[in-house]
Amino acid sequence: MEVSQTISFDAKQYNKFSSLIFEYLTQDKNVDEFYELFPNESSLIQQAEKKLKHFQHRKITHQVLSNQMSKLALTDKQKENLKKFESDNTVTITTGHQLNLFTGPLYFFYKILQTIKCCEYMQKLHPEINFVPIFWMATEDHDFEEINHFYFKNKKYIWNREFGDAVGRMDLKGIDKVFEQFQNDLNTSKNSQQLRDLINKSYLSSDNLSEATQKLVQELFGKFGLLMLDADDVELKKLMIPAFETDLIDHKAFEIVSNSNEKLIEKNHNVQVNPREINLFYLNNGLRERIIEENQEFKLLDSNKSFSRNEILDELKNHPERFSPNVILRPLYQETILPNIAYIGGSGEMAYWLQLKDFFKSQNVLFPVLIVRNSMLILSEKQNSKLERLGINHRDLFLSKQELINQFIQNNLGVEIDFERYEIQLNQIFDELEEFSTQTDVTFSKMVNAQRTKQLKGFEKMKKRLIKAEKRKQSDKVERLSELYDEVYPHSNLQERIVNFSELYLEYGNELIEKMYAEIQPINFQFTIKILA
Repeated sequence: MEVSQTISFDAKQYNKFSSLIFEYLTQDKNVDEFYELFPNESSLIQQAEKKLKHFQHRKITHQVLSNQMSKLALTDKQKENLKKFESDNTVTITTGHQLNLFTGPLYFFYKILQTIKCCEYMQKLHPEINFVPIFWMATEDHDFEEINHFYFKNKKYIWNREFGDAVGRMDLKGIDKVFEQFQNDLNTSKNSQQLRDLINKSYLSSDNLSEATQKLVQELFGKFGLLMLDADDVELKKLMIPAFETDLIDHKAFEIVSNSNEKLIEKNHNVQVNPREINLFYLNNGLRERIIEENQEFKLLDSNKSFSRNEILDELKNHPERFSPNVILRPLYQETILPNIAYIGGSGEMAYWLQLKDFFKSQNVLFPVLIVRNSMLILSEKQNSKLERLGINHRDLFLSKQELINQFIQNNLGVEIDFERYEIQLNQIFDELEEFSTQTDVTFSKMVNAQRTKQLKGFEKMKKRLIKAEKRKQSDKVERLSELYDEVYPHSNLQERIVNFSELYLEYGNELIEKMYAEIQPINFQFTIKILA
């Protein structure tokens, strides 16, 4: 039973974004040139009409999707969506993610559920077009240390092993030991047995990480009709031969994205990624090496292997599966092989997508609508009660830990002191003295300003000392507040970026995903605080 209403915040209330993403979400004209259409119902329909006119690879991508999902026990909704994919009036909405062990942090769920909900929302409003949700598995990713662990009740479970290939191709050697340790730490409840079943059906019955992740996502989201795509596929990469050749020879991505980055920097924004002259890796025999060009020769970084220009173009033509796009080319790959109209991702992902619009235009590929995923904080009834007893407003949870503690102490001073009023009065005194000084002597004016600085510093010092004294006086409450904050922000980070779903699933079971889904906004950004009993 839920004991509290859902508390929602929009982009203006939520203060965790970079300036670039904040300006994007608030439609500031400062970032207009970095995207085509702002996400809303009208934009998605406009994008769908454009995409349906231009998309050319439906038959091949459908065949690959069908083959990849053929080993799964598909739900009726998935079968329906696979059939829809064949139709000339079908578009997709996509999210992507690394192959994090046991899904990794909670936001994995929020991205996927929003993609599903966005499709269902648009399908209901526009039945003349089919909207199909796609999960793009980042099987060619190389950052094993980013995905080889998950947290459960503040304990980190790590899959340690040697690694050199694309992560999706990795065998699962040693992974049974990780899950043996995890299962030993579970209780004997019905929900813990369901977690064990998930592990057995995915990681303990698969040959590689790509297959395991596909099976896990199937168990969690198959009922919603989600389709999963592994783009590490020779037939799909054949479609990218022209784009890969352009990157190898003409370095267009490097030139155009570098120019976009300069524009962002001029507007006082940080850039998320930097392009390379060649944005491809070479995949073969268990290695994934970056391709570089030196003296008209193409070499593999950290390897003795090299190609002439003709040799590498022949290799691309004969073995496109051996070429892997980096973060700059991967979005272009996605939008080339899918009838996609929108991408749903986190703020970091959106930041690098916003660097790519001009590059897409140069390649004659439609730039998708970019939707910033929802965020969520799930509180237990007990945690919420603690907040209420301490008099903490939910909005206050956006403050840093130290800011929250200082605010709490000031709000609970034994003696009421209006620091702001006294600071204003102090400034007024010096304003009057400065006005008087201008009528007498310039040197006196300088003395007044020096004294103002000194007194305000002293005032701030006195304020901090009083807060410190109150901290000692209220140490018990401050300690409870500090502990509660650490629960809400594990490892000093947002809950959704650390906590694994299993921790909440143990408590709420299958209802957890339904409760998450109910709170997700399909298109608009929302930060939700959800209190569950």
